[in-house]
Amino acid sequence: MRRSLLALLPLILNACLGSNTEFETRIPTIDIATTTTPTNAPFPEFTPTTKPPPTLTETPTEIPTSAPPLEEPVQLIPLTGLPAFPDAEISGMAWHGDKLIILPQYPRKYISTLGSASLFALSKKEILDYLAGSHQGALETTQIPVYNSDVAAQIPGYEGFEAIAFNGDQVYLTIEANYQGAMQGYLIQGIFLPGENSITLDPETLIQIPTPVQIFNAAYETLFIADKQVITLFEANGKGLNSEPNAFVKVGTSQEFTSLDLFNIEYRLTDATDLDSEGRFWVLNVFVPIEFWFYSNSDPIIDQYGQGSTHAANIHVERLLELKYNDGQISLSGNPPIQIELIDDANPRNWEALVRIDDLGFLAMTDTYPGTILGFILKPQE
Repeated sequence: MRRSLLALLPLILNACLGSNTEFETRIPTIDIATTTTPTNAPFPEFTPTTKPPPTLTETPTEIPTSAPPLEEPVQLIPLTGLPAFPDAEISGMAWHGDKLIILPQYPRKYISTLGSASLFALSKKEILDYLAGSHQGALETTQIPVYNSDVAAQIPGYEGFEAIAFNGDQVYLTIEANYQGAMQGYLIQGIFLPGENSITLDPETLIQIPTPVQIFNAAYETLFIADKQVITLFEANGKGLNSEPNAFVKVGTSQEFTSLDLFNIEYRLTDATDLDSEGRFWVLNVFVPIEFWFYSNSDPIIDQYGQGSTHAANIHVERLLELKYNDGQISLSGNPPIQIELIDDANPRNWEALVRIDDLGFLAMTDTYPGTILGFILKPQE
């Protein structure tokens, strides 16, 4: 059973009291002694979720008697070098051939030997060798120089890169901005040069993505390619936050977006895998209590599939959902979610990057909380 929002208050207080200056500048001040939210607040009003005992005309909710769904543990893959530091703020990753390209939120923090901003790369073979037990010790990344990244920093309210996807050597990245309290998303295109092992962005392709609703710290962290189209999903699609969710599509060289109907998905969407041959792909679906405005105590996914033992005992959510793209429509695939085995409420993991690795399962990476983690999640047998 989901715990009510009231259960979040001790966690929020603990997080705020122990927060750093950067956090305090990103999250608006809240007087928790009041029960209303100012009309101009960038997150929705919440009301207590406790209910009185049912009356004689109400039917108590049935408690499922079946066994709870299994949860998948995370196998940690140690890293060495720059991406291993918590302030790397990993935002996304994608495959380019046999290279795993890892996107930090602020590439200019990591200057390459050529003087440019940089992303990171890991060898697929080394990852597979580590998972097989034939590679011992931490994996070391290489730097991928990125040219023309300064165009992003010129966006008013620039808050970094959030997602990455490849279509051959073409690369697409989303950018987040918060300008005078208004969240904005952008898309930029570039090319990967295999001979130089670098990326060059094209400033002429920078385009703003429509923002369906203003939710604090929510933009576009999910990006994938389908039918030679670039498709991005808004981060906040919960019923109480975004009543009419859409996916946004950019076709070819067009400088405009069209929209596809989506459906409500509670909590945050933070990354997506590539599509398989049947159009299926997986998305990261997470909730970290410190971002309490994404909370929901009503979740159709939980209602349908139940919760694993650690999810039932904790407030945060770490799971993968399988979606399907078919002829311009996005839907749930019908397969159950993969629930990631949680640690506890004091150690939520903010997963923000996801790829498949062959048919074995998934690689996922966290942002700042609780530190930079690269993990392997086994895919259950169908």
